[in-house]
Amino acid sequence: MSPSRGHRVRGLLLVLALVLPAAPGTPALAEPQGVEEYKVKAAFLYNFTKFVEWPDGAFRDASAPFVLAILGNDPFGDALDGLKGKTVLGRPIVVRRADSLEGLGRFHMLFVPSTERSRLASVLPAAEAMHALTVGDAPGFRSQGGIIQLLRDGDRIAFEVNLDASRRAGLKVSSKLLALAKAVSGRDRE
Repeated sequence: MSPSRGHRVRGLLLVLALVLPAAPGTPALAEPQGVEEYKVKAAFLYNFTKFVEWPDGAFRDASAPFVLAILGNDPFGDALDGLKGKTVLGRPIVVRRADSLEGLGRFHMLFVPSTERSRLASVLPAAEAMHALTVGDAPGFRSQGGIIQLLRDGDRIAFEVNLDASRRAGLKVSSKLLALAKAVSGRDRE
């Protein structure tokens, strides 16, 4: 298989991995609540990494891990345990949890749970300066400057994307991901 064809096949498989959790009749998505809902959201977080490009300066060096940070109250429980041993951009995934941005250190993706909604005005600009992909599930997360908002859409989890916020953070969101989004805001869809 040619490298170009292999890349396309791999890309298609990644799209399918993202779409399948949202397919009708998928047992994990039937009325997602509590732990089951956050298992689905954990899968979305991992799959988002496959469709976003970080700028060169986002990583300290070639051996730096990909850091997924959870701010404040962690709603995932053990749902993120499935990320152990996985990589993003050839980098091992490290999950950090803390009550403050300072406690998280340098990170590449920040999940802000709805319990931290009152802190968005200070958290989002700081994460943007770190070239971090911000993901949250609070109502209005995207309109307040978050990049990806996870939300309930009937009995499924869906997502919306804020392109202006991704550009400010120096991130490029793939058109494949944008095509799967429930809504996209920003100047231009790529």
